[in-house]
Amino acid sequence: MPKKYVMAVTASGKSDVVSETDITVLPEYRPGAPGMDLWLNTETPADMSGTEDPVAGKPMTHEPPDGGALFRILHFLPGQSKSLTPEEMLQAHKALNSVHIPTIEEMQASKHPSMHKTDTLNYFVVTEGEVWSLTEGRDVLLKAGDVIIQKGCMHGWRNDSDKPCVLVAVLIDALPA
Repeated sequence: MPKKYVMAVTASGKSDVVSETDITVLPEYRPGAPGMDLWLNTETPADMSGTEDPVAGKPMTHEPPDGGALFRILHFLPGQSKSLTPEEMLQAHKALNSVHIPTIEEMQASKHPSMHKTDTLNYFVVTEGEVWSLTEGRDVLLKAGDVIIQKGCMHGWRNDSDKPCVLVAVLIDALPA
């Protein structure tokens, strides 16, 4: 049973687990796409004085706030990307408050409806399964243990396998290229 643990310095001045959350079942941020933000910091350096979980009870957002970072987990389900339509992706971008929302025409012209851009430096690690990391050029099949560092470029995701893929991500606000 996967869990999210938050460890911090307590009022006694000693480190301890200050919260524990079951993340066995992730909510869907769009139909057929489970994922959730695990943590958010709104500035760098991060303010560690608060005790509130900054993502508890809040919907997932596409990008971190200016000067901040997001830590998230995504599940790419088998076959989910084959039936994905540009209209569904447009709705997902709107629901996630994406900064760069592709037009229907741009999504129809791209190699896959999931193609999009963010003004972020992203660190991705595949922890289970496999997923195609798509670019406008060469695509890469990522397997468990593979890492991608993505620097504000057009990208997308496609799971062609018969098993779920788990992707862990850190998104850091960045200046556009």
